[in-house]
Amino acid sequence: MNVELNKKVEETKMSELVVHLPEWIVRDLKTMERNTDRGVDELIKTSLMMFIATHNDYLGVNRNSK
Repeated sequence: MNVELNKKVEETKMSELVVHLPEWIVRDLKTMERNTDRGVDELIKTSLMMFIATHNDYLGVNRNSK
């Protein structure tokens, strides 16, 4: 139970990360934000979570097997 609680705390704690992206990606994200009820932060978070879920081998471990 303690492990699950810690995992949920980790998932909700936010951190700032500065990245440099091509202009077209920034423009498209702003367009997506205007056309949905989701902010750019949420759009990026969702896309990165999907990327990590399908490329967890980059982490050197299979997180899905834990």
